[in-house]
Amino acid sequence: MTSIRTEADSVVADRAQTFLDWTRVNSKWVTTGAVVIVVVAAGFWFYQRSKQIEATNAERALTTAKQSMSAGNMPLAQKDLQTVYSKYKSTTAGVEAAMLLAQIDYDTGKYQDGISVLDKALGSSGANGVQSTLRSLQGDGYAQMHKLGDAGKAYEQAAAATSLEMERAFQLAKAARAYSDGGDTAKARAIWTDILNDKTAQSMAAEARVRLGELTAKAVKR
Repeated sequence: MTSIRTEADSVVADRAQTFLDWTRVNSKWVTTGAVVIVVVAAGFWFYQRSKQIEATNAERALTTAKQSMSAGNMPLAQKDLQTVYSKYKSTTAGVEAAMLLAQIDYDTGKYQDGISVLDKALGSSGANGVQSTLRSLQGDGYAQMHKLGDAGKAYEQAAAATSLEMERAFQLAKAARAYSDGGDTAKARAIWTDILNDKTAQSMAAEARVRLGELTAKAVKR
């Protein structure tokens, strides 16, 4: 038993010595590797920290812009929101600022300007979680311009961009209404039928039945 333990200890000692010898021979590379690891770790920390600071500053600036809106000072609010969006477009606050800017444009009848703002925001990294909302807002702008075919497409894109079943069904219903109001009853019927047959879209199933009934009645009258 003692001889086995001694042999095992000897193997461990030999391996330890081998590692120490390798370390001495390759000390330059070991040191360099350690430095690289430290530098990479420090760089990652600074990057993360800078992103946190940027997000905090963006939220603070957005709050100031919202206060201007609440006070009814729309020119100042629009200026503040534009600053937030321009400076912090890669943050969620920056994208929210873009949505508020678009809404102001819509309220003043500048629908295409609002749609253009949203289009730019869609390419921002801060928009990853709100693609559906941005597309839906674009659809609203097109609907206000009576470009109902474009509105329907935007709502379909909004539906495709969300993983939430109820939200998807809601956006598809908006698309079907837009197509129907725009005279494209074939697309409207196809979407309402898909909603009715989709078990995950039952939140809009009742309306789908009604709308399909209306479309059938119109077709018979013709």
